[in-house]
Amino acid sequence: ATLLADIWNSAQKKIILVGVHFPDAEINSLIHFYADDPSVLILTETTSNLHHTNVVDSIDQLIFSLDKNEFKELQPEVLITFGGMIVSKKIKQFLRVYPPKHHWNIDAKKALNTFFCLTEFIQMSPSTFFKAFNGLVQKGNGNYQQQWLRFRDEKRSKHQEYLANSTHSDFKVFQQVLQSVPENSQLQISNSSMIRYAQLFSIHPSIEVFCNRGTSGIDGSTSTAIGAAFANKKPTVFITGDLSFFYDSNALWNPQIPANFRLIIINNSGGGIFKILPGYKNNIISSEFIETKHNLSTKYLAKMYGFDYIKARNEIGLKWSL
Repeated sequence: ATLLADIWNSAQKKIILVGVHFPDAEINSLIHFYADDPSVLILTETTSNLHHTNVVDSIDQLIFSLDKNEFKELQPEVLITFGGMIVSKKIKQFLRVYPPKHHWNIDAKKALNTFFCLTEFIQMSPSTFFKAFNGLVQKGNGNYQQQWLRFRDEKRSKHQEYLANSTHSDFKVFQQVLQSVPENSQLQISNSSMIRYAQLFSIHPSIEVFCNRGTSGIDGSTSTAIGAAFANKKPTVFITGDLSFFYDSNALWNPQIPANFRLIIINNSGGGIFKILPGYKNNIISSEFIETKHNLSTKYLAKMYGFDYIKARNEIGLKWSL
């Protein structure tokens, strides 16, 4: 730990990146120690369940439009990672092209070499590590953190401006849905497009966020959400896409679905996430091979399983329905 602290203390550009993590007050407190360090930038995701005003919680928002010089400026000397899978493709691309000199991954069970530059696997729980490490490190100097937090704030402002002027769309719908989620509730998000939309928004710190991240596919998200709602007892909102919902609709057989479970389906008549593929944009791949188009309604499934059903066709209708 002393050797690692020496490396840390001599560096002026450091990133702490948190992947999927269960809500944990202790680790929140331990990481807050670094939130006021000008040489440290903390990056979290929707599923990190870690919050602070000096944290970048929408990674893609921050780095989407950076040029080569800005990427070089952002490149850390030391990277600490802990938690599970990282959703953001942009941060993976960035750290693989601009790797840190030192990458330390902390986990009690297995190492994650997500960026192909792992130099140290610290096999212990993150809380155990930081309890010891925090007593050995010193605050750095410079403006690394402030520079990027200012940039984060600029991006947030543009994000809000864009949303204010945008019309009814998946993106606008997602904003309205997230704003309607009650404080102190559990938010379950399905895989694929939905979790990627969620990555672009700040979520209230009192809301626990989970996503069924496995092979990054559509399987089992509804089952996971219903099981979590039953076990957690908190009001639970599940946001899912239409394909993911239809794929796992047998989850609704469960007789133990609690009354405070809400299921929100963003039904855009097919999966659209693969439209980002270069082949689609260049008209090389036909949409029939990458989308599952349909005109199915969830109305009859809702009736069969005893759910109340509300359909919203536009922004005003959605506001009323929520």
